[in-house]
Amino acid sequence: MIKANNTFIKKAYLSLPIGQIHYRTNECLDGIPLILLHRTPSSSKMYEPMMKEMFYDRPIYAFDTPGFGSSFDPDGSPNMKNYCDWICECIDALGIDRFHIYAHHTGTHIAAEIAKIREDQTLSLMLNGVAYLDKDERESFKKMTSSSIEQDVEGKYLLETFELIKSLFPSYDSDLVNTEFLGAIRSIKGREQAFAAVWDQDFKSLIKTIHAPLMVMSAIDDFFHYKLEIIKNDLQGVEIESLGESGIASTELCVEETIDLISSFMKKVESVRAEPQ
Repeated sequence: MIKANNTFIKKAYLSLPIGQIHYRTNECLDGIPLILLHRTPSSSKMYEPMMKEMFYDRPIYAFDTPGFGSSFDPDGSPNMKNYCDWICECIDALGIDRFHIYAHHTGTHIAAEIAKIREDQTLSLMLNGVAYLDKDERESFKKMTSSSIEQDVEGKYLLETFELIKSLFPSYDSDLVNTEFLGAIRSIKGREQAFAAVWDQDFKSLIKTIHAPLMVMSAIDDFFHYKLEIIKNDLQGVEIESLGESGIASTELCVEETIDLISSFMKKVESVRAEPQ
């Protein structure tokens, strides 16, 4: 007999006027919800290991950004405010009042926009892999990520994409690489749209206007780990943390370390909020 799995992650859709958003949730009823926003070209699937470990901790909602996973494909050239508005529509549809946000790479840019316009609802912001860049640096990254691989009839672009994805991990892990590769192939248009929105956003200025308690972390071999000390010097009160060697996959490869950090941070924020003023 196959035993029942009492910690399975539920997958569901929310219907917005523009299209459907796919998300994963643990359906926990107790505690202040945690919202998870993924990197490019992944999806909410990257958060399954974390969600399984935090299953009974609090309500968790991991969304597929439009253009990724099983969410709708946006037309045209969405900007970061568009991505923010779509996720905020989901938050409202789910009846979520207050929340914490943990986000990785592209997700950090959406998270910052949400924290800015939903200041009273955002209890804390926990960002992994922050592109804290000047305009010239953003232009440089924009050039690096704007040259899409040409889709040829022989399918050579598939191998080129696979090799690129494989290079982003510290060592070859077939499950992680294959998942990321499939995400990249699914989001050929979506990742171009998302990267364009990321580099057009002045994140460095935006993050300085946010009042929510902030934690910024990065794997020691992440693209943006060198920015941690700069962020610490620029942003008063920010908590800075380094994660182990894990390339772009610190959320999956440093699960326990990440959970310890964000759980402690959320509890600290909530305890301060609960103190008499």
